[in-house]
Amino acid sequence: MSLSPNPKLFTRIAAVAAVCTLAATWAWAADGDAAAAPVKTQTMWDLIKHGGVVLILLAACSVFTLTIIIERFMYYRKAAGASEPLLEKIKSVSSLSEALTQLEGAPGVAGRVFRRALEAARDGYTPERVEQLVQGEVTKELIGLEKFLPQLDTMVTMCPLLGLAGTTIGMIRSFSIVAAIGMSDPTKLAGGISEALVNTAAGLLIAIPSLFCYNWFTGKKEVILMDLEKGLSELMVILKSSSDE
Repeated sequence: MSLSPNPKLFTRIAAVAAVCTLAATWAWAADGDAAAAPVKTQTMWDLIKHGGVVLILLAACSVFTLTIIIERFMYYRKAAGASEPLLEKIKSVSSLSEALTQLEGAPGVAGRVFRRALEAARDGYTPERVEQLVQGEVTKELIGLEKFLPQLDTMVTMCPLLGLAGTTIGMIRSFSIVAAIGMSDPTKLAGGISEALVNTAAGLLIAIPSLFCYNWFTGKKEVILMDLEKGLSELMVILKSSSDE
């Protein structure tokens, strides 16, 4: 089974993420309306409505990052799979054909790479040539393991900066109003500042969980690669021993 990212799956996840984001925004706004009933203050929905273009961009970024996080989580769940049980199955049989049968349907990156190595050895390739083919297979799997991680890293860096830019623009607008009409109504300045700061808050709310997920995915990738490297070293020893017999 190929672990290559599925564009159709990614599109479906994006649609679900967009719906979830809109639902969360609506619920957040509704909660703000209810809480604001006793005192006439700006609700969260009011802040969102006046957040400006930057907040719209941040909303799009949140959908994008949520889509990546869901897709990567599903991918790594399928890609994981320890190499040690596969090696035990290979050692328990006496021929390459039997080993391939034992590894039929083995999950994860290790299962795919091991099957490729055994197929090459069964077809008569030398251990050196098998090792070259395996390296090519590992490179292909590495591309899949790293897919979308640079984009997620970009979101972690960009969203707080984008939020800060929105806040700066909002502050400039607020003080421009004060310069024009004076400080006769300080609440207008306070309201403008709160609207401006919602951009920074939104940027941080996107970046913080995204950073956690990015680090988790990166760690998961390293664990998979380290296990694969260790397993391949032992597998090549087994194949070289069998070719010498």
